[in-house]
Amino acid sequence: MRTPGLSVLVACVLLSACNRHDSSGPAPADTGTPTEKLALKTFAADCSDFLTYAADALTEQYLTTYYCFAEGPCPVYAVDNVPPPSATPAPGASPDDAGGEFAGPGRVSGTNTQEVGVDEADIVKADAEGRLYILSGRQLHILEAFPPAGLEQRPLVTLDLSADDTNFYASDFLLDETAKTLVVLGSTYATDRGQAVARIIDITDPSAPQQVGQVAVDGWPLQTRRIGQRVHRVSRFDVLTPAWFYDGGDELVELRNQYQSAQADGDSEEAAQIKAQINDEIRSRVAAAGAADFLPHRRVQLAGGEPVDEALACNAISHPEVTAALGLAVVDSFDTDGSDQAASAVVNNAYLVYASTANLYLVQSSFGWWFGPEQDEESAIYRLALSDTGAPAYQAVGKVDGTVNNSYQLSEFDNQLRVASTETRLENETFTPVNHVTVLNAQSANEMTLTGELRDLAPGERIQSSRFIGPRGFLVTFRQVDPLFALDLSDPADPSVADELTLPGFSSYLMPLGDDFLLAIGREGTDDGTLTGNLAVQLFDVSELTDISQIGGPLTPSGAGNGYSYSVAEYDPHAFSYFPDSEDAPVPGTLSIPLQRWSESGDSFTGFQVVRVDPSDAQATLTELGLIDHQSLIDESDPSYNCPPDGSGILAPCYIYAAEPRRSVFMADADGRYLFTVSSAGVIASDAAQPQTELGRRKLPYDPPCCVYASEPGSP
Repeated sequence: MRTPGLSVLVACVLLSACNRHDSSGPAPADTGTPTEKLALKTFAADCSDFLTYAADALTEQYLTTYYCFAEGPCPVYAVDNVPPPSATPAPGASPDDAGGEFAGPGRVSGTNTQEVGVDEADIVKADAEGRLYILSGRQLHILEAFPPAGLEQRPLVTLDLSADDTNFYASDFLLDETAKTLVVLGSTYATDRGQAVARIIDITDPSAPQQVGQVAVDGWPLQTRRIGQRVHRVSRFDVLTPAWFYDGGDELVELRNQYQSAQADGDSEEAAQIKAQINDEIRSRVAAAGAADFLPHRRVQLAGGEPVDEALACNAISHPEVTAALGLAVVDSFDTDGSDQAASAVVNNAYLVYASTANLYLVQSSFGWWFGPEQDEESAIYRLALSDTGAPAYQAVGKVDGTVNNSYQLSEFDNQLRVASTETRLENETFTPVNHVTVLNAQSANEMTLTGELRDLAPGERIQSSRFIGPRGFLVTFRQVDPLFALDLSDPADPSVADELTLPGFSSYLMPLGDDFLLAIGREGTDDGTLTGNLAVQLFDVSELTDISQIGGPLTPSGAGNGYSYSVAEYDPHAFSYFPDSEDAPVPGTLSIPLQRWSESGDSFTGFQVVRVDPSDAQATLTELGLIDHQSLIDESDPSYNCPPDGSGILAPCYIYAAEPRRSVFMADADGRYLFTVSSAGVIASDAAQPQTELGRRKLPYDPPCCVYASEPGSP
């Protein structure tokens, strides 16, 4: 018998309501959801069955107290959209010179993505001509960064994304160099219906970017992928709970009290009768309200075109047979110029998205589809086929035991979907995690059937990182030490562990370097299973799957000692920047990662660690080439780094502000390789082989992330 998902597991503990199986007693019947009940069907065009489904889901939500850890019902909050910004030169910039001729680099690093051919949105990107596009808070900067010499005087254009809409929050963006457009992604919350917004920026003339349109859907954005010139966005739309759900004097409240009393008395027959009454009343109210109150809108405004503001049709929404918590995964697709938008939706509560070049996968844990405490811990995986013109179309559903925590735990290869998951079991009154690798047929219609599986891997440990590379897979689990498992997936019907390497600490991100090497970042540990608090980079030789070995590291940042060091690249692969010396070979190369460090002596560092990776050098396989300090970009005496006065007129320093290290971009020409490191404070250009050799720097306009007000002069 399996345990519920994490959120429900907490609820079970809080409410003592979960009667889960303990291995010391007899196993009850399986309580998993049959896959056919998770398969999707389309609602009718007249919305009648949509309203019935919505009413049934609201009934469950109304009566299931532990669903939101309250007496219920669970509130839903959201908001709405406003106008466009305009581009303005940054102080001191020379936009008239921005279009001048200059020699671009021969090679530029791109966003670190999971799948070749599937672009991912990020906060920093570079084009082939050596321009940097940097999203910093409410501002988008375009900087001619190449060549690095003279960076201080180089034209910089800033687009204020919130100039006319203080409710717009940009998260990341896509760059289409062919179409000469940026797709700035974000959200806006001005009313009770939030929107996932894509602003289309024309960069035909990078010195004068122009917003030419906006493509939005109700909800809030989860993930976006770009394949060619087609953008595929997944958003979450919470169906707003009607006002009468909260009416304290309503007859529904009395019925709910009666229902809870009947349950407390163990009178299941009486409880069922009252539940039916509640359901009838909610169905009546939902039908009277009409579908419009429960449907998301798509909203498009493009230059020269008529604005679009229309509710999603009910027959564009699919649903499972099982009654799910009432939320929609809205999937809309459009070209990078904002045209040809198409949208559909699925009634589910999927928060995890994975995309191959052919398919989009939505992963939903069982917590999102059940309202009873005896549901097994499972994950439903929906496959949607991608299109060059329309919205992704539902094809099939599959199911695996356990929970999938991130997109790197999924991989499509040779029409098979490999899935790594962790399931928590209650055994001998102890919650014990176990791990599975499941292979599903990603070509079959309706149901992705089981091809093969590897079960109960590393009991007592949880997956920390995973990477699938062709017919091979690599998993890192952790409790006190770090087992790296090499998986042979060449026969998808019979996946197996080819080798296992146990080391102190753990790796949280794995980067393949060709077929032979695996570069990893994570936490340093000791032989007794203790984590030291330091960041660690390691290199593994995986050329022989049955004999993998560590050949470099763990390399920790210089100067850390017994302090603490951290990199956002541990959990955000976009911050992990590796650049091979040559396009023709994955090694040797250079790694640059954001670094924040605190030592016992009290000094701190914020910037980047640059590491040389060379497996051919047995004595220096991993070598720290140097650190690049970004805190030096901040002049604390500059008034722009202070918060505005509070009510008493006191100007207080934003003392927690630091030059937050974010991304690295490599560029190369015939003369050498250059590293551009980007923080919230600015850009520093360095020689990639000798990072201490600074070639140029450029401060960015300060966009304060916070303000800390003093209560009296001199106080922090």
